[in-house]
Amino acid sequence: MFGKKQSSGGTATEAFRQGTAHVGAHIPAPDDSSAKSQEKSLFMRNEKGDDDPRLRHKPEMFFSDTKLQTSDFLAAKKALTEALLERADFQSIQLMADSSKRERIREACDQVIASEIHIPLTSAQITLLKDQAINDLLGFGPIEVLMADQDVSDIMINGHQQVFIEKQGKIILTDIRFTSEKHLLNVIQKIVSIVGRRVDESSPMVDARMPDGSRFNAIIPPLALDGCLVSIRKFKKQKMPLKDYIRYGSMSEAMSKFLSICGAIRLNIIVSGGTGSGKTTLLNALSGNIDLKERVVTIEDAAELQLQQPHVLRMETRPPNMEGVGEITQRQLVRNALRMRPDRIIIGEIRGDEVIDVLSAMNTGHDGSMATIHANTPRDALSRIENLVGMSAVKLSMGSLRQQIASAVHLVVQIARQHDGKRRITQIDEIVKLDGETIVTQTLFGFKPGPMGEDGILTGTYYCTGAKPNFLAQAAYFGKEAEMLECLTPT
Repeated sequence: MFGKKQSSGGTATEAFRQGTAHVGAHIPAPDDSSAKSQEKSLFMRNEKGDDDPRLRHKPEMFFSDTKLQTSDFLAAKKALTEALLERADFQSIQLMADSSKRERIREACDQVIASEIHIPLTSAQITLLKDQAINDLLGFGPIEVLMADQDVSDIMINGHQQVFIEKQGKIILTDIRFTSEKHLLNVIQKIVSIVGRRVDESSPMVDARMPDGSRFNAIIPPLALDGCLVSIRKFKKQKMPLKDYIRYGSMSEAMSKFLSICGAIRLNIIVSGGTGSGKTTLLNALSGNIDLKERVVTIEDAAELQLQQPHVLRMETRPPNMEGVGEITQRQLVRNALRMRPDRIIIGEIRGDEVIDVLSAMNTGHDGSMATIHANTPRDALSRIENLVGMSAVKLSMGSLRQQIASAVHLVVQIARQHDGKRRITQIDEIVKLDGETIVTQTLFGFKPGPMGEDGILTGTYYCTGAKPNFLAQAAYFGKEAEMLECLTPT
């Protein structure tokens, strides 16, 4: 598996160097001349110099041990990686169990370190050297430690010398670096190749879902002027129930109880918020109140929902292949879902003409359906729905469209990430009726922000307006009217 002899034809070593090889996939023979030409065009003009003002900022969070990762260590790491790539037979590696892969790589590291690396290293440095070699060959290189950290929610890579993370709602510069833009591109291509995608100069943008479900987006030169740009929204393995929002100060106890009842009595709910505000996490929490006997269909661009009910049918869109064909959109999946006898349909995010079929489903017996949408206020969410319909091929008068919206949607829940990094439910609005051509709404709950506290946490008060919603009759039908009225006590 690790020897000087290479396989005939295109070598696995060269495939890995170009970023197309990964464990568990067929490794095609590369075209050396085209690869070198692409590499030159991508990186000659994109390596940042030391005088780049963006690189003068000091890291705020450290993951590297500077006592271990000395200049000698870095030189040894480079030599070890090159030696392993020369010897690695990836065709054999891909047939092995994960534990065996790691053990064989450790053995190969021991051989290379003993015979070819004549740099004095401590035992701790050698152990770290082998761990990093495994991450580079089998994992995600320098960001492997970030992928393993459950407190890191987002990873943002701005070229090979800058890696930011979001932790507890704050964006932080780390000391993690890639050795070069080529190293970073290799990691990008390893990730996208796992899901059968590609990224190169002719197709320099890619969206993918990582093996653990995390969202992955990358854009490379020539569109990215200063090096490869990567954004990873990590997949949360533990579902966050509504009661945890109270503990984190993201909503009041009355709001939590109210939303639990709304989920149970099958109201149609839209979760509105900006990018990174926690819309999908809240949608997950709301789904926790769905009856176990209901048949639920979920439709997403990147599968993130973690419904716990036994009768859940999960579907995910498919992008076009390399030839530009084979795309399956959310609208196609929504239409198909209507033929699958669902009790509820849950859409990860409304972002296109599927909004028409979502509104139709909500109006035709699929009560309790839910979705998220990008908007800054509940009123903006309704306007965005109108705009999405307007951009589609379906032409409706404004009056007819607003009647559809007013009849379909019961509740808009607004969530926001605020200045202190905390995510809060800032408003819950009921869609009351259509008055002429105006959709009438009323606020049931809200959050009134105060000044920033000395501890860096925004102060404020959650309040209830005391307004009585029109869906009280539906709450009574499910035996929940008294509970709902108790939540609606004015504060």
